Amino acid sequence: MSVWLLCALLFSLIGLTKQDGHPVPIKEVKVYAEETDTSNNGAWVLNVAWRDEFAENYEFEKISYDIEVLHTEEMKTVHYETIHVMPNKTTFYHWKWTSPIPLQCTSHSVRLRHRDQHYIGEWTPLYTYNGQDLNATTTTVFPHDQVFMVGSNITFCCIMETDSNVPLVPFLSPISKRTYITEEPVHFDRPSESTSDIQCDVKGSSSVFHTGASVFIGYPPDDQNLTCITRDLSSVECHWERGRKTHLYVKRETNYKLNGRDCKFGQCVLHAMKPQVTNWTLIAKNPLGVKTLTDTADPTHRVWMRAPIKISHAAYAREVTLRWSWNENNYTWFPMICQVKLNGSIYNKTFSGKGLSSLVLVNLQPFAKYTARVRCGSYEHFYEWGNWSKITELSTKEDVPEAVDVWIQYFEQNTYVLWKPLTQQQSHGIITGYEITIGNPKGRSRKIDIGLNTQLCYKITFGNETSDQIITVSAKNSAGLSPPSTIIVPSNPDNEVSISHINSSNSGFEMSWEEYPYSTCGYVVEWFPTYNKKQCDVEWEKISECDSDACDTWNRSGIFEAVRYTVSVYACTNDAPKLLKRSQCYAIEQKPGKVQNLTVKSNGRNLELSWDEVPLDLQKGFIQGYNVTTLLSDSETVINTTVTKKHKVHLKLDPGSYTFRVSAFTSGGEGEGDYATFRMDVEKNFDQMIAATIVGCSAAALVFIIITVLCYRKWKWLKKLLYPDIPEPKLAGKWITKGIYCTQMTEGYMKCEIQEVHSLEHPAMSESLHGLDLISSNSKVIPGNFYLNISESPVDVSYYPVEKLTSILENASYNLTMPEPVDVAQISDLTLEMQDAYLPAPNFVQNNLVVKDSESYKPQSACRTNV
Repeated sequence: MSVWLLCALLFSLIGLTKQDGHPVPIKEVKVYAEETDTSNNGAWVLNVAWRDEFAENYEFEKISYDIEVLHTEEMKTVHYETIHVMPNKTTFYHWKWTSPIPLQCTSHSVRLRHRDQHYIGEWTPLYTYNGQDLNATTTTVFPHDQVFMVGSNITFCCIMETDSNVPLVPFLSPISKRTYITEEPVHFDRPSESTSDIQCDVKGSSSVFHTGASVFIGYPPDDQNLTCITRDLSSVECHWERGRKTHLYVKRETNYKLNGRDCKFGQCVLHAMKPQVTNWTLIAKNPLGVKTLTDTADPTHRVWMRAPIKISHAAYAREVTLRWSWNENNYTWFPMICQVKLNGSIYNKTFSGKGLSSLVLVNLQPFAKYTARVRCGSYEHFYEWGNWSKITELSTKEDVPEAVDVWIQYFEQNTYVLWKPLTQQQSHGIITGYEITIGNPKGRSRKIDIGLNTQLCYKITFGNETSDQIITVSAKNSAGLSPPSTIIVPSNPDNEVSISHINSSNSGFEMSWEEYPYSTCGYVVEWFPTYNKKQCDVEWEKISECDSDACDTWNRSGIFEAVRYTVSVYACTNDAPKLLKRSQCYAIEQKPGKVQNLTVKSNGRNLELSWDEVPLDLQKGFIQGYNVTTLLSDSETVINTTVTKKHKVHLKLDPGSYTFRVSAFTSGGEGEGDYATFRMDVEKNFDQMIAATIVGCSAAALVFIIITVLCYRKWKWLKKLLYPDIPEPKLAGKWITKGIYCTQMTEGYMKCEIQEVHSLEHPAMSESLHGLDLISSNSKVIPGNFYLNISESPVDVSYYPVEKLTSILENASYNLTMPEPVDVAQISDLTLEMQDAYLPAPNFVQNNLVVKDSESYKPQSACRTNV
């Protein structure tokens, strides 16, 4: 410490004079920290004040000073700046500097010097603001318990109790012997609802000591939209929006002042009000900043009235009078306009007057409960509706009921008059019964009273009457009878009209019809379940006049079941209703029920499946067709699917075991699971097998006959193709031969003749062959003609059986000698010649006979000759 003071004194002595021997003009330098509510927890702003005694002697308009800030212990410059001020000898010059670390972290010294265009003065002595590291008794972290804005980067310092202590992370950078700062500034990117803690762990000789600091992170005030109004015409209330949340609480929360008066959020009231334009200023302040809001207006133009009190009423059947009072005396002369909320909805009329305290509500529903509340506002300068009064409950009195809705029904040759029950709004009270009047055009009538416990339906009995009946129905309550509802019932209703089908649409159906020129009161649409119609179970709706030539706007949905309905359209006339159109439809088409009575008739492989349609009450839609599925019984494999609109189908199947399924379908889908089944076996048909066999054999025979005929007609061509001619042998020299020619006869005999054949030198000679029996009656017939050449002289040959001839001719050859038993001298040089071709031996050569083709050798004559 003594060394530092000695150095400071030395610098002061050196700086007393300029280089030219003149003293330093800067006098009375003061260095101090700026005082705030939290400066003891961390001072950031260093203030420097001084006075220049030679200020008036300077030639320039502005005086310049160099200012340097140093960390005293290390004599390290942390800031240097040149400032310019206007010369003033009598006042102090003032300069502020915000330190990046709290001033308590270490001592800060400041020195100044004068600067102008001619020379630079000497530095003043060092003026020091002492830090708390000089006399620290405990380890401390700065700053602590202070407020910072979101997004701030704060450098913390940790002051050690002794020089031997060393802090741990994050305090790693020393700036003096006892002070360490965070290596990097700590960034706060979000607000903290409570505190953000910075821990400084100090490592001593044997243990670690913990200390730290807490800071608060938030936002400056962001209040908006200041608006000042009056409620009682004598004071002003100011309201504003809080804006962004500051996240600062208790001692650090935002404070408000309105025109210099302290107030809280939402509770700023100025009791003095003047009926003139007035300015209001709101200052919102917290440790991070200040926000100023202003508003200007005439308070009498911003009247927000309070709620009426003590609401009472007087109720009648269709109107109610409301009365109330005010708790503000100034309202008695104030022009106002009032509004009523009836049963949660704004009443369609407003009410006005000075000091208004009553009003009348009209056109209300008789015998009905209501809730009402009132609010009012300024009539001349309307600013905003006032507060609603408390809800008051009220009830209107009974009135005569409305007319009932009457209709007629024809059911099982009887006529009924029906009417719909009145709703609570239509009954105007408690219905006690109904009165029916039955009359005729002649004027006779009778009345019938019906209690509430009976059905709203009455059977009309014509008796001996042949004319139409005039029926009127009225409902009654304690206030009287409703207006009569009249309908004319014809004695012979005309229900002859064609029935059409209409499709469903959005779970309902639409009806259209041509306008009826004699309709006087619109139309009636009637509907009821087609297949389970009950007495008095009819719904209807009355339609007003059509806007065009066709009434096509009636459609209903969501009120029907999944059954078939019969829908009729009647024209309302001066007489009985006129039936115009009748249709059947399904509001919702579903999958149909099961097909009934599936039967199968078979004729061999031809099958006929037939069935009955789905019962009407199970159709659930218009049947569009049937799906017929054929399956193999063993494998459940579908082999055929047929769609038909008829109740029968014909199939032709191969023998086997089959299962048939038949199901109906509508626009709602197919009756899955609800199908009729039938199983049967298809057998082979024996008669058909016989017929098929006969047809096959006949076809084969026909083909064979055709082939045979063709072969017969083409015999020569086939013979030439299959067996061509072989040239016959030629004999040289002169020769004479004799041949035996036989022709097939009856009874197993052949007629033969001997014919002589000559060479070219000898003419042909023929002899008669007679008396030779060649073929016996029991011998095998040899087809065709044969030719035998004999070289000897002729012999007598009689008719012989074939056996005898074959015994004679055993070894026929080209040189053939007749055997002894034959009465022939000698047969030699026998030569066989075929003019066309040799034929196969088995057919033509037998027992030494050579058979010639019948076409090649024809017998010349039938005779008996001796050779």
